[in-house]
Amino acid sequence: MSAPARKISAAVIGCQGLDVLHVMRLKVASSLLMAEYIQADVQEWNQQKVDLLVASADDSRGQELLREADRKGLPVLAVTRNVLSSLSVPGVAYGASVREIFQQLRQLLLAADSSGERFRPRTLFRSLEEARGKPCLLHMGLVKVVVDADQTQVILLRDIPYENCLRAAAEAGWTLSLLDGDTTLEQCMSDAVGQHPFEDFCWRAAVLNSEPLLPVDLQGHCRLRGWPEVETGRLPMQWLLPMAAMMIRPWRPDELAQATGTSLDDVARIMGAAACTHLLDTSSAPVATPRGSGNKVSGFFSRIAKRFGLNFSKGLQV
Repeated sequence: MSAPARKISAAVIGCQGLDVLHVMRLKVASSLLMAEYIQADVQEWNQQKVDLLVASADDSRGQELLREADRKGLPVLAVTRNVLSSLSVPGVAYGASVREIFQQLRQLLLAADSSGERFRPRTLFRSLEEARGKPCLLHMGLVKVVVDADQTQVILLRDIPYENCLRAAAEAGWTLSLLDGDTTLEQCMSDAVGQHPFEDFCWRAAVLNSEPLLPVDLQGHCRLRGWPEVETGRLPMQWLLPMAAMMIRPWRPDELAQATGTSLDDVARIMGAAACTHLLDTSSAPVATPRGSGNKVSGFFSRIAKRFGLNFSKGLQV
């Protein structure tokens, strides 16, 4: 394996909540980094400055530390006995080999060193940004799908539950191959076992993922160009009101969260799903709208409330 272009002279790796065996594997994996000109040292994390945090994701304390480090932009690696697709951060299985741990450490440390930016996993949705209007084959583990050139349909090529595909879509490690010829696409379609609207796939994956599917700007104004094509009852109840508000006019995400009583995290996840499905409009300037008397709710919102059982006890100004 060739040496990386840049040398990391001191990569101190903090660990938390791991048993002795896993800490030993972590130390051996770190020693392998020396061949990559990455000098790494493993130590218990007590909030001191480190380049990467490794922690158990199977207990509440470890989960709290992983969230805290992730919020600070510190690269993290979670260790779990559960399925990796349940993680919202990079992770390895509890019984991962030294080689697997080494590869993850190397990827995370080099990514942080080369860009100074927070780790962005190569999910299905990030991979699709390279498709450029061509049909493509995407593959990760047992999941294999084709997305058409217009990104209107997702064709499943493996007979596994749809929800498993949705969970895997936000996991890191996808590979993408562009399908240039009709013959190649036809060959893939001959193995199809299911087909779903692309919008349904994206929005339902966004529901299962704790972070936005794509990076979003929480400072500017945005609105929805249209209502997504999603199977009835699959969107969270708390998403319906902010989505309806975004259909009426542009909002700043923090203002939308406050006006609808929705968390900013949920608003960001809505925006990420809308960005994936080309329904997010960030070009619109805020529109001045006349205020009604008191906190009167528009007829549109009243219909939404009646349809989905929403409560406007405090009213909403749009």
